[in-house]
Amino acid sequence: MGTDPVAASGVMGSEQFAEQPALPLTGPQLGMWAGQQLDPQSPSFWTGEAIELEGPLDTQALEASIREALSACDALQMRYADEGEGVRQRLQTRRSVLIAREDYADCSDPWGSAWQWMREDLLRPADLAQRPLFATALIRVSEQRHIWYLRSHHIALDGFGYLLVIHRVAELYSARVAGREPAPARDWSLAPVIAEEAAYRSSQACLDSQRFWSQRLAGAGEPVTLGPKLAPADSSRSRRSLLPPGDYAQWQGAARRVGVDWSAWLIAAIFAWMHVRSGESELSIGLLVMNRLGSAALGVPCMAMNVVPLRLRLSPQRSFEALAREVAAELRELRPHQRYNYEWLRNDLGLGDSHAQLYGPVVNLMPFDRGFVFEGLRSRAHPVSVGSVEDMDITVSPLAEGLRFDIEANPDAYSELVLARHHAALLRLIESAVADPSIALAELARRDRIEPEREAA
Repeated sequence: MGTDPVAASGVMGSEQFAEQPALPLTGPQLGMWAGQQLDPQSPSFWTGEAIELEGPLDTQALEASIREALSACDALQMRYADEGEGVRQRLQTRRSVLIAREDYADCSDPWGSAWQWMREDLLRPADLAQRPLFATALIRVSEQRHIWYLRSHHIALDGFGYLLVIHRVAELYSARVAGREPAPARDWSLAPVIAEEAAYRSSQACLDSQRFWSQRLAGAGEPVTLGPKLAPADSSRSRRSLLPPGDYAQWQGAARRVGVDWSAWLIAAIFAWMHVRSGESELSIGLLVMNRLGSAALGVPCMAMNVVPLRLRLSPQRSFEALAREVAAELRELRPHQRYNYEWLRNDLGLGDSHAQLYGPVVNLMPFDRGFVFEGLRSRAHPVSVGSVEDMDITVSPLAEGLRFDIEANPDAYSELVLARHHAALLRLIESAVADPSIALAELARRDRIEPEREAA
């Protein structure tokens, strides 16, 4: 696999940072810890981003910026252990950041070779007790093209956490090459985030949300999926596309015409797709929610994302626009309770030691700005891995160059061909909903059934 950034940085046992105060885990961290303990060395919770950099790169400035940013991030410098009274995390004393160097410029397929190295790197075993929670590398593809690769355990960073780190590295790099002072360093301590959650856990709002979800999910059956229910694999299968920039404007316009925002409209499309592909009426999807606005976690790279189960009963006679309005109403009702962590909810329902879930596909809508500037370079982020996938993860993100529309799936449950067909069917359904929001779900199902006949012909 080439250089192992984790092994090369050295294993740092608990005795080297035992003097640091032990901190409890947040709800999102606890979910990642519990998932990892089902298979303690599984690499399935590694996530990865690749930042493509084109132009005359100052490698020394970039490496210095990477070291400065990653060493300042508490979440990446933790070690975890069950200390008898629950799992605790401790900040390591010595913050080392090793940057691996890989060079594929002389290969017959430099870009493909770089991606192969990153995919293999994501298969390294995890160790939350002693080994680093991250690895990073600078990969040379050509004289004018490089990749900065960052791998992190999901217990440390979610997607927004990655973005905060990338923005800071870009900020530091740009200041170095331009010869100016960078903006002051942020406080990336986890302690305020943990304290804020502790206050919430003892609040009336938390108790109200616990009651809300207990009532909401009473009698919930096993969630519908489009494939067999299997334990997550060590990697995922991806179907990715970049739609034209105009599609996002089309979707927004279609949503406005039925009186909802684009997120409710798109979630309705995913519910309709699940209905026509499965033939089932009782459906549940998981909504990833950022849970950062107005909180201490807004400016701290960490794992703060939550998953909220959204359940609906669909009727074939219902129109798409009526479904979109129902989704919007459900989202308004769930919003005051989306801070109640999914892992707490699973424990409330006695599911804490299993792979059992309360939803089928997970939907990740990323409307926040992912843009960042590396002085003198053209830059673009490429998702390498979203980590463990139970069933399907659907990610939609408006970007400057187009609309990212990806499905990651459990490779043991979905073949490449089946995943491609599901991906295409969802995009076709969205086109139908844009063209005619009054269309009934029964008609969408009829169109979905005749499409394989067209493909065969």
